[in-house]
Amino acid sequence: MGTLTRYPHLPPDQVDALLDQCVRALDDLSPGLGAAGRRLLAEHGPQQWPVEWHLPWWLATNLGLPEADWRALTLCNLLGLGYVRMVDCWAENADAAAVSAGEALLAGACHELALAQLTRLFPAAPDFWQHRHAAMSHWMRSLVEDDPAFSRPFAAWQEQDLARLAWRGAPLKITAVGACLLAQRAELIPILTDALDTMLVAQVLLDHVDDWREDLAGGRFNVFVAYASDLPQDAANVQANSRRVLALLMMGDPGSYFHVVQRQVARAQSLAAHVGCSGLAQFAASLQSEAELGCGRLIDAARSHLQQAVSRVLQE
Repeated sequence: MGTLTRYPHLPPDQVDALLDQCVRALDDLSPGLGAAGRRLLAEHGPQQWPVEWHLPWWLATNLGLPEADWRALTLCNLLGLGYVRMVDCWAENADAAAVSAGEALLAGACHELALAQLTRLFPAAPDFWQHRHAAMSHWMRSLVEDDPAFSRPFAAWQEQDLARLAWRGAPLKITAVGACLLAQRAELIPILTDALDTMLVAQVLLDHVDDWREDLAGGRFNVFVAYASDLPQDAANVQANSRRVLALLMMGDPGSYFHVVQRQVARAQSLAAHVGCSGLAQFAASLQSEAELGCGRLIDAARSHLQQAVSRVLQE
């Protein structure tokens, strides 16, 4: 998703320093892992994964965390991101049995180093570990369980169905909770985690708009397709579902889908502002702009598709 970048960014030298810190940690664990880790994190940089890279820094500004703490939390985020993304890809890949030993070692190293860093930061903090367990449980369940909502038309979804879309990104909340505890501001945890959940839901909804063709072709459930079509999302209905999405865009109005996005974003922005995390609030505002532009882009693209189809028919 090409999110507009109207939010505070880490300076390039800080980005490089954090990346180097991850690489050194991997090399210290096993020589040679650092190069593979650098390639992995280069594919998941701050432009593509802004909240994972920036959230501890944004929170530190408001909570008064020392640099050593937010850098340690960011290191956990980046190593955790590497691990989670590798497992996500394996779970989505029908040929997951072909995972190489090197990939498995890198994923395990990222997980182990992130866990070791968290253990150092929170050696006797049962509240933290309970939050971590809940976040990781939601993430793992999102990989192996079919959401009951997937069998129902989008119009029949309830708020709890939307909320479950955030489970795939639940590990992001781990260091957010940690930042609050390090700052002795535990009362902010429920507000901040709600902000992140609603932001994650909005991101999933926007991502599914961008990815609907690829998801249909790959046999993955797509929320925007469910909005446009009440047919099952199986191999037998790929073409029919594609036609219904295009028909919606050419002759219908996807605006109510984007209204759902905007409602989630507005709540995330309000909650982030309530806890004083201006960086997260500004990021949420950029999602709002993305939703507004995305609706227009989709309709324009569909109309262009229709015009090209009509032109081909007339030329025959």
